[in-house]
Amino acid sequence: MSRTARTLGAALCALGLGFSAMAEVTQPSLELARGLVDAERYEEAVSVLRRLDAEDAGAASGVGILMGRVYLAIGKPAKALGYFEDASFSSLDGEGEAYLGLAEAELALGDLGKARRNAALALRTDPDLVAAHLVIARADQRAGRAADAFARLRKLRGEREDSEDVAVVMARFLASTEGAGPAIVELEGFLKRVPEAAGARDALRRLLWSIGDRDGAIVAAKSAEASYRRRGQIGRAEALSSWLKAVSPAAPVKAGPGEATEPTGEPAGSAVREPPREPPSPRAQPRAPVESSPAPPPARKITRSAALDRPEPFPIEPGSPILTGSGVVMEGGRSIVTNRHVVEGISALYVRNGTGHVRKARVVKMSSDDDLALLEIDKPFPEGAVVPLSDVVQPVAGRAAIVMGYPMIGLLGDEQPALTEGIVAKAAGLANDPNTFQLTSKINKGNSGGPVFDKRGRLLGVAVGKTDSAKVYERTGALVEDMNIGIKGGRILVFLGKKPSPETEPPEMSLEDLYREMLPRSVLIVGQR
Repeated sequence: MSRTARTLGAALCALGLGFSAMAEVTQPSLELARGLVDAERYEEAVSVLRRLDAEDAGAASGVGILMGRVYLAIGKPAKALGYFEDASFSSLDGEGEAYLGLAEAELALGDLGKARRNAALALRTDPDLVAAHLVIARADQRAGRAADAFARLRKLRGEREDSEDVAVVMARFLASTEGAGPAIVELEGFLKRVPEAAGARDALRRLLWSIGDRDGAIVAAKSAEASYRRRGQIGRAEALSSWLKAVSPAAPVKAGPGEATEPTGEPAGSAVREPPREPPSPRAQPRAPVESSPAPPPARKITRSAALDRPEPFPIEPGSPILTGSGVVMEGGRSIVTNRHVVEGISALYVRNGTGHVRKARVVKMSSDDDLALLEIDKPFPEGAVVPLSDVVQPVAGRAAIVMGYPMIGLLGDEQPALTEGIVAKAAGLANDPNTFQLTSKINKGNSGGPVFDKRGRLLGVAVGKTDSAKVYERTGALVEDMNIGIKGGRILVFLGKKPSPETEPPEMSLEDLYREMLPRSVLIVGQR
C-alpha cells in the first residue's frame, strides 16, 4: 500500500470509516474516484485511489487532489494541504484544482492571505473555477471586507445565476450583513429556478429556523434530504434525517450544536438588545471556500499559535439545547472576559478558541455595573492565546473598530471567528453613557462578548448588542438605524481590578495579520442551563 493510501486509511479508520464494507472496483480510474468523492462515498473513493496510486505514476497529481478533497471533507485541512502541495508540483494537469485545494485548506486553517493568493493563482490557471471566486469572497467576508465580498458575489450571480454555490454564499453574506430576511428572499428566488438545489434548500432551512419559522424549516429540511438522496450524497441526507428527528413535531424542539435559546440579558425597557441566538445545525455540513490578492509583509512580528488539524469537539450530547456567545482571552491564558448575559443562569460552560482548543470553564464573577463576566478555564490555552492587559485601551471616535467573534454559527460555521470592520462612531454610548461606546461595525447573532480591536491589535472593548430601532420608534417616534454598542476597555480594567497602562503605538496590521494574531485569543462560548 502506498504512503498516501496508508496514512489516509488510518485517518478514516480512526473516524470509524473502515474499508470492510467497500464495494469491489474492477476498473479503477480518476473519473470513478472523483464521482465517488463528489457523492461522499469516501471509503470506496479511497479504495480506487489506493490502486491508482500504486499502479499509475502518471495519475499522481489527480490522486493527490482527490486525497486532499477527502481530507478536507473529513475535517483535516492541514493534512489536505500536504496533498494539494504535492499535486501542485506533480503536473501542469489539474494545476488550477491544486491551487484551489490549497486555498480552501488555508481558509479552513485561518490563513486568509495565503488563501487569497492561491485562489488568485487558481483563477489565473483556470478562469472557470467558480469555487476560487467564492474562496476569495468568503475570505473578504471573514476579514471584514464586506463591500469587496458583496461586489464579487453580485458580479458572479449575474454571470452564473443558476450556480448553487454562488446562491448559498450570497445568502450567507446577506444574512451576516443585512439579516435573515434578504437572505431568505435570495434563496427562495433561486430555488424557483433550480428546485433540486439541495444545498440551497438546506441553507434556507437554517435561515427559517433562525427566525422561528419551525414549520417552514422542517419542510425545507425534508425537501433537502430527499434531494441529497437523489444526488447520492448520503452523508448529508443522514445528517438532515438526524436533525429532523431532533425537532420532530411530535416532540419538543431540541437545539443542536450552534443553537442558543435567547436570553436578552437587558433590564426591562432597555433599548439595547443582544442579537438573537443560533439555530440547530446538522452534522457533516459542507464547508465553503475563500479569496485573493497578495498580502504585504507583516509590519510587525506576528504571534501565532498553531491551529489544530481538526477543532476539538465540545463534550455536549448532540441535540442538547445550548446557548452561545463570544469572548476574549486575557491574563495568563486562563481568564475569559465576555458579557454577563451570555453566561447568566448557565450550569455547564465550555470555550473553544480560533485554533480549535476546547476548555471547560466556570464563572468567577459578574459585574453589577456593566454587562461583563469573568470566566476561568481549567487549563491555559497554548502560548500566544492571550490579550495582554497593556493592550487594553479606550476607544476614540474615528479609530478603526474591528469586531471579532462567532456570529450566526448555524450559517457561517463555528470553527473560526469572523471579523466585521468599522469605526468608533462616538466614544460614548446611548444617552452619552460614559461606560459604553458606539461603533459602525456590524454586530450579529453570537457576537456578544467578543473583542473589539483597532488595527494595531489593541483591545478597545467588547461587543454587547445594538439599539432596537423598533423599540426606539415605539418610545420616541424617531426612525433610527440600529447602532452597535460596545463596553469600553477601561471598564474591563475596572472590572478586573487593574490600572491602565500608558498607551503604545504599535504598527498597524493588515486585516489578514490581525485575524491570524487574534485567532487564538477569540473564543466561542457554549453553555447549558
